[in-house]
Amino acid sequence: MKYGKLIKILVIVFVLPFLIIISQKYQIKVINSQTGWRINVDAKQAKIKSQIKTPKRMTATNTIKAMVEVNGLNVRKQPSLSSSVIGILNAGTKITINEEQSGWAKVETSSGEMGWINTNYISIETATNHKTQPVSGSTTSNESIQNNLESLKGKTIVLDPGHGGNDVGTTSIVGTYEKTLTLATAQVVEQKLEKAGANVIMTRTNDTFIPLEQRAGLSNKNHADAFISFHYNCFNAPSINGVTDFYYQNSKDSALATDLLNKIVKTTGLNNDGTKFDDLDVLRNNSRPCTLIELGYLSNKQDDSIVETSAYRDQVAQGVYLGLLDYFSSQKQDRLS
Repeated sequence: MKYGKLIKILVIVFVLPFLIIISQKYQIKVINSQTGWRINVDAKQAKIKSQIKTPKRMTATNTIKAMVEVNGLNVRKQPSLSSSVIGILNAGTKITINEEQSGWAKVETSSGEMGWINTNYISIETATNHKTQPVSGSTTSNESIQNNLESLKGKTIVLDPGHGGNDVGTTSIVGTYEKTLTLATAQVVEQKLEKAGANVIMTRTNDTFIPLEQRAGLSNKNHADAFISFHYNCFNAPSINGVTDFYYQNSKDSALATDLLNKIVKTTGLNNDGTKFDDLDVLRNNSRPCTLIELGYLSNKQDDSIVETSAYRDQVAQGVYLGLLDYFSSQKQDRLS
């Protein structure tokens, strides 16, 4: 009897408060207001959840956004000039870059077209923080693509906007003076090259006439790495069109003229009328590598409708930039060989 009372007292003192706490924690009200009980699974579920690792989403490619800068950019099946062309992109086309390999980018357009294009003809817009999966040992990033567009740092480039002042040059079929177009073009090229690190010198910066010997003299005085004179053409046969440029001394000038013309034709989409010799004052009196470029025929309706646009000047600037990269790269290789 004494032991029974003792047990009851122990139950009341120690066990009952614990049961009350348990009942308060796990007692619930059901729909009919009756009291019910729920199983204590919180701790177990928490333990299970802690053991489950949320899988990370693996991204095989990153999503670098870019835009095509030229018209008629070939999309190829493989990253090679010898690969078949499977499409063409024009300036302003938005693309997503998935992979990069030795100056080529595997891209996808908003319409779902996929293929490889040369990174020299695109500009990077934005990029996500995703990492890329290397392809053939290469990497894909803003930096790797932009590094393909080499710097012109340390190069002195003299740009010569043809004509000026009382020398208006030729006149377009809509009445625009050649001198106006050459200055506007050279100014856009100037901005492009300075952005790439070049030291750019303009023979004229406004509507002023500069004697031809002074233009060549400015190139000689500053030991220019390249002298480029900008002009627009005219012919009495309105069907004649295209872009051409000239050199005076083959060994000194023809490589520069050829590299610039090839890239300008590629970025503008105008016909290639070839590189030719001509005995021009700004070339003959120039001891530095030099060329004079005729950037289309103002007498041709189709050429004129293109060359008088700001978009065309941007394309010319891109072509000059890329042509100079090719030229200086080949000069460096010749010195090393």
